[in-house]
Amino acid sequence: MNNKPSPQLGAATALVQLLSENPHLPMLDWTLPEGGAPLMGAIVDAGVDMRPVVAAYAEVLGGTIRELEFIGSAGLMYSASLYVTWRDVRIQVKAICSVSACTMAVAA
Repeated sequence: MNNKPSPQLGAATALVQLLSENPHLPMLDWTLPEGGAPLMGAIVDAGVDMRPVVAAYAEVLGGTIRELEFIGSAGLMYSASLYVTWRDVRIQVKAICSVSACTMAVAA
């Protein structure tokens, strides 16, 4: 009999704690890890500036946001990612939008 807890149980518990303790955090689509992968929260919305979304998670979880621009099927895109270990669980938060959404937010 295997008494070793599932990695998914630790990730699921951490996710419940994170969202219960921080109900103000923006909504993300979450994926529980398989085979040593991190707990993953992601959102893609080409028309919305995603910088504040990832910044909100960085404020709670710590870590450094990594930003990059790339060319996707919808044109020039912006991606912000946060990789942290929180309560012994590896977490990745990733948000993608069009570069123009970020530019419009700065201009407004």
